[in-house]
Amino acid sequence: MRRAVVAVIIGGYAFWGIGSGLGHQPVIAGSRLTAAVKPAKPAEAAGPAEPAKAAGPAKAAKAAGPAKAAKAARPASQTVTFGGYTVSVPASWPVYDLTKNPRQCVRYDVHAVYLGTPGPDPDCPPNLVGRVDTVSIQVPAASAGTNTAGNSKGPRQGGQQALNPGTIVQDPDRHELALAMPDKAPSIGATYGTGPGATEQMLATVRPAATTQAAATQAAATQAAATQAAATQVGPERAGDSIRSTGHPVIVRAAAHVMARNPAWPKAEALTGPGASWLTPPSTPASSPSGSKPTPKSTPRATPRATPRARPKPTPKPTGPVLASNPSPAPTQETPGRILAGFDTCAAPSLPTMKAWRAKYAATAIYIGGQMMACGQSNLSASWVQQTEAMGYALMPTFVGLQAPCDSFSGKIDPKQAAPQGTAAANQAVTAAKSYGLGAGTPIYYDMEAYDHTNAGCRTAVLTFLDAWTRQLKAVGYISGVYSSAGSAITDLQSHTTVAGHSLAEPQAIWFALWDNENNMTGAPYMTSAVWPVASRSKQYAGNRVVKVRGIAMNIDADWVASAVARK
Repeated sequence: MRRAVVAVIIGGYAFWGIGSGLGHQPVIAGSRLTAAVKPAKPAEAAGPAEPAKAAGPAKAAKAAGPAKAAKAARPASQTVTFGGYTVSVPASWPVYDLTKNPRQCVRYDVHAVYLGTPGPDPDCPPNLVGRVDTVSIQVPAASAGTNTAGNSKGPRQGGQQALNPGTIVQDPDRHELALAMPDKAPSIGATYGTGPGATEQMLATVRPAATTQAAATQAAATQAAATQAAATQVGPERAGDSIRSTGHPVIVRAAAHVMARNPAWPKAEALTGPGASWLTPPSTPASSPSGSKPTPKSTPRATPRATPRARPKPTPKPTGPVLASNPSPAPTQETPGRILAGFDTCAAPSLPTMKAWRAKYAATAIYIGGQMMACGQSNLSASWVQQTEAMGYALMPTFVGLQAPCDSFSGKIDPKQAAPQGTAAANQAVTAAKSYGLGAGTPIYYDMEAYDHTNAGCRTAVLTFLDAWTRQLKAVGYISGVYSSAGSAITDLQSHTTVAGHSLAEPQAIWFALWDNENNMTGAPYMTSAVWPVASRSKQYAGNRVVKVRGIAMNIDADWVASAVARK
């Protein structure tokens, strides 16, 4: 596969990346050139410009002139100062100071700026999914081990690179960016939705606060260049940003003349904060399933439709799971096959909270990665996993990646690339699981949110993706799981036998959402007993409820757990 060096002009600055391909190959960073870079603004505010009402197009253009038109089109911005540094972000974004409200949820599904280190128990809704552009700035004390824009990271390891402060590092697997900062400076990270261009523009405005006034003229020029780039954009933005999946980051490096214009930035140092542990040599990619066809390099064809299986009549059979209101499970080894009381919430709780909640619950889901993971995971680490398992918890590692193409999330499956994307997602999930000490034999559940399963093309893309997900996880020794609504992906998986011209690989574990508040695992009226026995099922039976255990309240989804889990 070809390698290329691509220059991306972002607000007058040049950023460079090297690479190509899918999976664990190097990638082309920012391959949407200048014309594709758009100024940042909330997605909901985007829309076609209203036509002139008082005059025709020619008269309006003549009256306004190019300078006034450009000024009118320029999105309003605000300057945020924290920890001795400033950054320019859209004026419509809220700014949350976590030093004043440590329980504020760090959400990546809504545009916002987060200042400071998240508290140990953020107040997050349990069912958040999706990523858009956000910026996070942490105090230096947190930079050694916490990555606000995603998972917890360890300190810099041997073999990692020293980077010039101001260098932007991209992790396409998580839709995250990190800015290399001087020693003892705040750590600055960001997330992005469809593409990283707008967020890269924001990170390029970061300055030491003392030089802000001197850089005002340059900042204005930067904004004007971004506006001009947006005005000259040709064609729609690529929908495939999220398929640039890698097992290692991409360095989007500032050109040398940029450093000269910003003398306040010191010379090369170790990267701290978000991205500090990204810069390790890439691991060997997981092998493809034996006998599977290699990923085609030519233009992919449309995926053949899935073949439905004959639907047997439902045979509901109550299983009598342990109710959360029953006597608390003792923190000892559970009886094999027992259905456990469980919960899931967007961000992993603190260890003291997990210890208190063990009085009532024996299982919990943990969100280990994915482009559409919506909450920061400031608590989650390999140590957290070990300690919660030692408390007696059974864990359900969950990966929140690309979603159905007929859904509204920023990261979607490309129907023409569904199989290689599913394989890439499995490899990313395995890499994430290993970082938390979860080795072979661990189940990983793919979070596929509800979609219109009556849309044949959308359904086929999802099944093709999940088929590849399952085949790849099995090939590398992990257990394939799928979480979804009982009325969408679960129904489609149980009612089809083939996809893309071959037999459909069924996941080994199913976690279905059916908020009927019932203490059974039948899944009626959507599911039957023909595909997965009770021992392969878990059920999310209620959602978005506030529960208090030993004086500690959390907003959770409630589960019965019988399917595969990670445990000691």
